[in-house]
Amino acid sequence: MKKHLLLICLLISSVGLISAQQKQYNNTRREAMEAQKVAFITEKVGLTAQEAEKFWPLYNSFESQKRELRHKMHSVRRSVNSESNEADYQKALNELQKLDMQQSALKLKYHKEFLKILSAEKLFNYYVAENEYKKVLIKDIEQGHRR
Repeated sequence: MKKHLLLICLLISSVGLISAQQKQYNNTRREAMEAQKVAFITEKVGLTAQEAEKFWPLYNSFESQKRELRHKMHSVRRSVNSESNEADYQKALNELQKLDMQQSALKLKYHKEFLKILSAEKLFNYYVAENEYKKVLIKDIEQGHRR
């Protein structure tokens, strides 16, 4: 009996350790991807050291707020299910519309802020570079799954 109890305790602690290691791996991987993105965009746009020093903290703030809105949208989408009624769906649609408008307002706000730091040409190149990076990332992910 003691052996079974010991074995169960070891299994439980192993699962916790593996979960913690996976989270650490995911965080490390996310940080590496972010560093790769910063380098990619900085190079493609041709940011000077002074521009990068001002741009990236603002960009990080923008991304954080966008992420928060995406999480809210995801939560609203998950709030309706096969048990939901018409009123629930209408409420969810209204909330999604509000969040979409907030997203548009946020993009406009930061667009104006970015123009205080970057020329119109560099800001345009930033938008292009960000889309290029997404394509590169998707391609890398697809190739990783084929291996």
